[in-house]
Amino acid sequence: MTSLPGPTAEEQVVFLGKVERILSEGQYVATYKYALLLAIADLAVKLGCDDGSELDLPIRAIAEEFIELYWRQSAPYGNSVADGSYNILQQNTGRQAAIISIVDNLRQAHGTLIRARQSPAWDAAVAEAARLVREMPLWRLQRLRNEVLDFLYAESPVAGNIRLKHGVAANLRRFHAIIVRLAQSEWMHFIQSLPGNSQLLGPTSDLSQFLFGADRSALLRMSTPLADVQKGQCLYCERRVDSGEIDHFVPWSRYPRDLAHNLVLAHKQCNRHKSDLLAAEVHLDRWLARNQAHGNAISDAARTANIIVDLSGTMSVAGWAYAHGASLHAATWLQGDEVEPLSGRWQFLLIEYG
Repeated sequence: MTSLPGPTAEEQVVFLGKVERILSEGQYVATYKYALLLAIADLAVKLGCDDGSELDLPIRAIAEEFIELYWRQSAPYGNSVADGSYNILQQNTGRQAAIISIVDNLRQAHGTLIRARQSPAWDAAVAEAARLVREMPLWRLQRLRNEVLDFLYAESPVAGNIRLKHGVAANLRRFHAIIVRLAQSEWMHFIQSLPGNSQLLGPTSDLSQFLFGADRSALLRMSTPLADVQKGQCLYCERRVDSGEIDHFVPWSRYPRDLAHNLVLAHKQCNRHKSDLLAAEVHLDRWLARNQAHGNAISDAARTANIIVDLSGTMSVAGWAYAHGASLHAATWLQGDEVEPLSGRWQFLLIEYG
């Protein structure tokens, strides 16, 4: 497709305003539209670029994102009900959302998302989820009560795809963190508003973590394998780690997904100092070298821990994050309270290790 100039500042503001409108003015009877917006935003990060180009997205890829998004939410939640059992949160104003049944069947048969992906049942589940996407939210997301905001995508000439319009992928990439927070917040409020969830929720302080947080138990299972590939050292300061933490190299606040090769072992203090900042280029170099040398070992451990293995996707996310940081002249974390600007070396590093 033809490369075009990226969206202007005025076009970016208009885009964000329209996203806010579909979240606040749209009619919602289920959580599918929130999931759809999150899915296309994530795929824009993995597959798109920062110019104004259109981008074709396979509906099958959106369906796989749906299954991943709903995997946690199909697990039992909340206070036990009268018979002592635990129920699944309602995702629809009427009967339970059909995607929950698809995901729950996979969960019951295979236990973990990783095993489900590797099973013969995966293709059929994705096909059914793709049918739901086409029939339910895909052509309703841009509809308001009295208006259609036809600005995100249209049918693609390529069968089975939608086509993001000029500048949409670039805007989704630029404002990914904002869009994710908006969509997740509205999704959580919708779930809280459903009468069928009132008995389950009780105090809701952990609802956001349950719906959208990192799987801490899975991350803990990566501690030993990451210590092995990092030779017992913190990725950042290269000193020995006796009791460390798992950090998302590209911060969770920027891309809230657990991807195996994005995980690193770090000292608690290094993790706290780095916080939501991108790591400096010296750390990027070390992280890329680790993944190149030990990518297979990390993949094997992650599959056992039920964490998504997608090295090429992780590299795309890293490229997007550093390009976005450079465009904003963002500071990167070096050590302690020290930060430094990006020099441009990050581009050569990603090409070298790509």
